[in-house]
Amino acid sequence: MAVRLTVNAIAKVNRGNLDLKPVVQLLDLKQVVGAKERYRAVVSDGSAAQQALLAAQLNEVAESGAVGVGSVVRLLEYVCSTVKNRRIIVIADMKILIRDSETIGNPKLPPEIVSDNPEFSNSLSIGYSGDQSFNQATNSSSPAKLVSSSVMKSCNKSSSSNAQLQSSYQPPPNYKSHGAIMKNEAPARIIPIAALNPYQGRWAIKARVTAKGEVRRYNNAKGDGKVFSFDLLDSDGGEIRATCFNAVVDRFYESIEVGKVYLLSKGSLKPAQKNFNHLNNHWEIFLEATTTLQLCPDEDGSIPTQQFNFRKISDIENAENNSIADVIGIVTSINPSVAILRKNGMETQRRILNLKDLSSLSVEITLWGEFCNREGRQIEEKLDSGLFPVLAVKAGKVSDFSGKSVGTISSTQLFIDPILPETRVLREWFDGGGKDASSNSISRDMMPGLPSNDCRKTVSQIKGEGLGRGNKPDWVTVKASISFIKTDNFCYTACPLMIGDRLCNKKVMKVPSGRWSCDRCAKEFDECDYRYLLQLQMQDHTGVTWVTAFQESGVEIIGCSARELYELKHQEHNDQRFGDVIQQCLFKQYVFRLKIKEEHYGDEQQVKVTVVKADKVNPSAECKYLLDLIGKLST
Repeated sequence: MAVRLTVNAIAKVNRGNLDLKPVVQLLDLKQVVGAKERYRAVVSDGSAAQQALLAAQLNEVAESGAVGVGSVVRLLEYVCSTVKNRRIIVIADMKILIRDSETIGNPKLPPEIVSDNPEFSNSLSIGYSGDQSFNQATNSSSPAKLVSSSVMKSCNKSSSSNAQLQSSYQPPPNYKSHGAIMKNEAPARIIPIAALNPYQGRWAIKARVTAKGEVRRYNNAKGDGKVFSFDLLDSDGGEIRATCFNAVVDRFYESIEVGKVYLLSKGSLKPAQKNFNHLNNHWEIFLEATTTLQLCPDEDGSIPTQQFNFRKISDIENAENNSIADVIGIVTSINPSVAILRKNGMETQRRILNLKDLSSLSVEITLWGEFCNREGRQIEEKLDSGLFPVLAVKAGKVSDFSGKSVGTISSTQLFIDPILPETRVLREWFDGGGKDASSNSISRDMMPGLPSNDCRKTVSQIKGEGLGRGNKPDWVTVKASISFIKTDNFCYTACPLMIGDRLCNKKVMKVPSGRWSCDRCAKEFDECDYRYLLQLQMQDHTGVTWVTAFQESGVEIIGCSARELYELKHQEHNDQRFGDVIQQCLFKQYVFRLKIKEEHYGDEQQVKVTVVKADKVNPSAECKYLLDLIGKLST
């Protein structure tokens, strides 16, 4: 395959022509010694050669051998930076045209590099032994060696030609102590977010703030501090997270607004922490004292307000646990908010809604904290008005607990009836018959180890089918009512202390001093916690069985915390109100999610049934389930 290298490509790139997509040849490619997963190269346009560095996203291309010495490539995304007075091309993206080729043309290194390498001639000199700046820029402790034999053949020139070259070279004038010329006051060049890398000098990005986190406080070995982050999106679709610490938080937090466009420069780039950063970028910007952040007019609207990567609910069904996903659908129902005690001892709100899309499946979306009151109330008002809003979830967290569901996290964003093409398609489908179409839930009626829609059981089937007697627990859904609640010991006194990042929750005893003592923590404290341990009698049209409900499911059933119910009975001695609270839970239908497992108690084996979740029956959803079941039975 014949190919021509772009004439004067090296000179044009060095002058900052980033619109050019030059065709160049790789004369060398080697992993940097001392730098993990970083590759440096020499690129040639046939007459000149230049040092280059591959961005991290091209590591796989270099490691797989898809590109190597002699390869001819087209540079698609790149920047040219000055590091220690050396020009280095940082390649962010390229297209491989020829895998292997003889050296094309007669490339020469720039004079400033040749002058540092007197053993090379000016015909073709591509050594690195004197190029300390490049080694420092790439954290390399030793120079790279050339692989191309055609390059080495051109290096055997006489020492006299080297001497003539050295004598003809004049170093640049020294401008030290000559006032403002010492500093480069020229504005930094705006580059795409995708081209950012730690080896650039001056850079700037123009991007829109798509998300802004709250200020969080922390304590570590270095002391107390505070931090917040915000996400940026540019016109090319590149995304990156920016983070501020301590004094920088005070400087920028109030001035940053979601939806506004800013010009950001003079920050440092560090590897993104993927445990907390879901954006598709290897780097994260850390703002510093010298960082500049300038509000820009959004005249042309070239930068989108948000970028989504929607996945169908059918894809969510096969997504990995704890993965991050964007999902969009029609909200068909929403449950009331309930108070939940988290593992860290803090109380929060939880609200569950059902989302349906064109894949004939639905999924539960779990709202946590402020999402329950803010977006949750808006959705509830629309549903109460007979409207079924479209909801777009940005950066939801996939959970596989009792089926697949999507929950909100700190970086999640919810958009109600967003102006998107997907919204229009969903609305047309829903109004055109999708509203009445049956849909299977990947959350409500699916449990681990059971096929789809095959886990709804009756009370009599729990014993009749021997559920729970295998090596693994059985997970089933039962529609039933509560006929009796034991009120003698409905809760227990629990340890409120933290073990690592979790509450102890071990049962504690009161000591003669009036304080509480925990055997696990070996500590005493003034106040204990109260957690539900409910013994319930559950019944449906086929039979009766006893089940146990712990803290979270107990709150769902009773409607208040265990401490509140305990104080009502034992401190206020208000038997009337206590009885009313219990009475209102009886003979109301719930959809129970149960875990059934055989356990050993001494020499006996007993099947224990535990309530994992308890939802009041939604008549609309239940009718749709029964109609769908009738349809399947009739066919």
